[in-house]
Amino acid sequence: MRMAYVGQGVGAILIQLLTASAFGVLFIKRLGGSDFQAMFMASVLMMTRFMMLPVSLLVPPKRGKQTLLDCWFGCGVAMSLGLAMTFLTLDPGTRVLVFLICASIGILSLNCGTTFWFPLLHDLVPAGMRGRFFGKMRTSWSCTSFVAIVLSGLFLGDQPELWRFQIVFALGLVLFFTRHFFITQIPEAPAPGDDDYADWKRYVKDILSRREVLVFCIYFSSLIFVSGFLGAPLVLYMERMGFPTGQNVLVYGGTTLGYILALLIAGMLSDHFGTKRTFVLAHIVLCLVSFGVAGIGYLPHAQAGRLMPIATTLCGAMLATAGVACSVQLFHLAPDRGRAFFMSLASILFYSGAGFSPLIAGALDRHLGPHWHTQVLGAQMDLFQVIFILAGVAMALLMIGLYFVEDVRPSPKD
Repeated sequence: MRMAYVGQGVGAILIQLLTASAFGVLFIKRLGGSDFQAMFMASVLMMTRFMMLPVSLLVPPKRGKQTLLDCWFGCGVAMSLGLAMTFLTLDPGTRVLVFLICASIGILSLNCGTTFWFPLLHDLVPAGMRGRFFGKMRTSWSCTSFVAIVLSGLFLGDQPELWRFQIVFALGLVLFFTRHFFITQIPEAPAPGDDDYADWKRYVKDILSRREVLVFCIYFSSLIFVSGFLGAPLVLYMERMGFPTGQNVLVYGGTTLGYILALLIAGMLSDHFGTKRTFVLAHIVLCLVSFGVAGIGYLPHAQAGRLMPIATTLCGAMLATAGVACSVQLFHLAPDRGRAFFMSLASILFYSGAGFSPLIAGALDRHLGPHWHTQVLGAQMDLFQVIFILAGVAMALLMIGLYFVEDVRPSPKD
């Protein structure tokens, strides 16, 4: 377990910087990309998860760990090529396009390997400790990512030159390749027989016959889709409010700080109080954050600068809480055979929505323009404020779906 903690702690920093922090959005903008292209960087991680399904069917379980290592190494190579392209004297449009292609290939390879990450851990983590295990593992990479975000924000400053972004990216790459040493040390449980690992028709039939699986997939995928509007779109919202680059990175870094503060507690909540109560808590706070973020846009910059870090921290804490509860729920629902297929399909259904949310926001922003406003109940709102208000309303309505979700609680013997 310690190898998983340390490996993810160092290896997740680069991907966190590119897809889950302000760094990736602002890097694309600094290269000369549009708002829509900046949103694409935050979406591609989720949109390429579909490759996990064919990989789970084509690769025998006994080769799962090696496939994971090979694909993650390929991701590092593609990211290295993407970074190298940013040093070439190309026009901004071409440079951004080439970088996005390389980064997309890298993240595609990353997701192919991730197909076997949870199956690798499934039999190694006792049922009664899953919440705490995932809490600790996510805490490890959240802590290191938060430190990286803070340091990169301070290093970038208010109006950073491109070379500063490139240095941060390069250091993230070094840590990404370091992860391989630790992952190779994780033991493998005996793989099940390979005679039916590719029987996808049977797997789909089994999933469709289980009502508790279908209900949870519909519920959680909807939650992740709505919460995705509190991700990358928030970076552009703060940029419109006048937050300079360095402050934007630091303020949005509160999301990662929230992960750190909540993960260990979230694991204990899931293990002791059940997943349903944990989801309810996440809903209530995320709903309030959505409304609060929209309201912060009316405040003077000084007050907004003090309140926005609180909002991003609460957002990160609740997303972490929901994520840990989801992992506990998934491990409870996972079948004995076809785990890689089941978890890959669940991951696609759950997290692809978070990839579409920023794209929808970016497309609307490009279509309506940066100066679009409307009147809502007598108050003038810009596009992002309307989006956050609608997200808060949807978050509240989705709590109704929890009535139909199974509450997972470990038995006393666990």
